[in-house]
Amino acid sequence: MNSQQILPLRIAICVLALGAAIAQIFVIPRAASSYAEAYPEVAYLAAPYAAASIVAVVGIEVALLAGWQILSIAKREESFTSSVLGWANVMAASLVFTAAVLVGVFAHAFFVANIGGPAILFGLFSSTAFGAGAVVARRAVTREILFDSREQHPFVVP
Repeated sequence: MNSQQILPLRIAICVLALGAAIAQIFVIPRAASSYAEAYPEVAYLAAPYAAASIVAVVGIEVALLAGWQILSIAKREESFTSSVLGWANVMAASLVFTAAVLVGVFAHAFFVANIGGPAILFGLFSSTAFGAGAVVARRAVTREILFDSREQHPFVVP
């Protein structure tokens, strides 16, 4: 990866992190209070669902931090290091954590609170797929790191 590729990726990470912070501070609390007013029969769920959503966004922010660290390692042109794998693991774990929190919210809404419908069911399936995708992406990144390492140092086993 060259420096021409790293700069746009860092800009994207900054924009996503800013969007996540705005969502945590403004969007999620306002949406929760708005839905609590619109649906008073389930207003008691607004606070716990908002808190869970904010925690899920923290998982995304941790994944963005891990992505930033991986880009920093790539900028220094280090190939296979245990720190790259460590940050890839952090990224995957935080995305799986985010997916698990969202699956919990959607499962509770659908199966316990008996609210929702197709949108909640879609959220449940999407969150599950998101978690599985994080695990698959981690495997692909690990495979690519190992391949690059063997290509640069064919006689060194990482």
